[in-house]
Amino acid sequence: MTHFVEKPHLPESKVNAVVMSDIKENIVEELKNNYHIEVISSQPLLGIVGEERYHADMSLCHMGGNKFLSAAENKAVIKFLTDLRAECIICDSITAKKPELNVCFLGNKLICHTKKSERRILRYADENGIKVYHTNQYYTKCSIAVVAENAVMTSDRSVISICHKNKIDVLELSVGGVELNGYDYGFIGGSCGFIDGKTLAFSGKISFHPDAEKIRSFLHSYGIYAAELSSEPLYDIGGILPLTENDIF
Repeated sequence: MTHFVEKPHLPESKVNAVVMSDIKENIVEELKNNYHIEVISSQPLLGIVGEERYHADMSLCHMGGNKFLSAAENKAVIKFLTDLRAECIICDSITAKKPELNVCFLGNKLICHTKKSERRILRYADENGIKVYHTNQYYTKCSIAVVAENAVMTSDRSVISICHKNKIDVLELSVGGVELNGYDYGFIGGSCGFIDGKTLAFSGKISFHPDAEKIRSFLHSYGIYAAELSSEPLYDIGGILPLTENDIF
């Protein structure tokens, strides 16, 4: 039996299904064939021109349990969620200057650019006692790799400042080390996602990142294993968003 991941980004058991872009077919095949995970492809956003239009962290927001917001373009994702009786709110106004779903839920906290985020996400946070922290980073989830309910990795100075002020354990990374076509660099959050309760899957080899040893040490301190899905450098694929996981007996 399976159920929706209760806490966004943080499954407790083996993940059955994820949403991610299919711009790197070898990574999709690795998850399907070697980890037996169903991959639902995020669809390109009409309001964005760059490669990030394919990114899952731009087009889907998991607020917790069976509650989601999805870009209208995500037909396959919406069908998957609604077939499993999820509450899926449709958002049709995502642009590069207003990436409304690119927010980061972290336990009972929400980090986001409050003026660029979908109002219904902020309302949900208010109604459920979730503390909201404003960051100047538009692409919040892209820039944050969630490690635990109170631990993240990022190179973004605004997010780092929030973490220091609010006792969130943060690994401060160098800018760069993650590739993205059309840009000087991508983001660490866009290069990874949990595929079970203790395994954070990366799009490539951590050893190519300038802070590779720091990343491995930080993950180890939380009992997290790093799975590398290709032999290439880390690439910003828009994240791997876990949807459903095995029941724990």
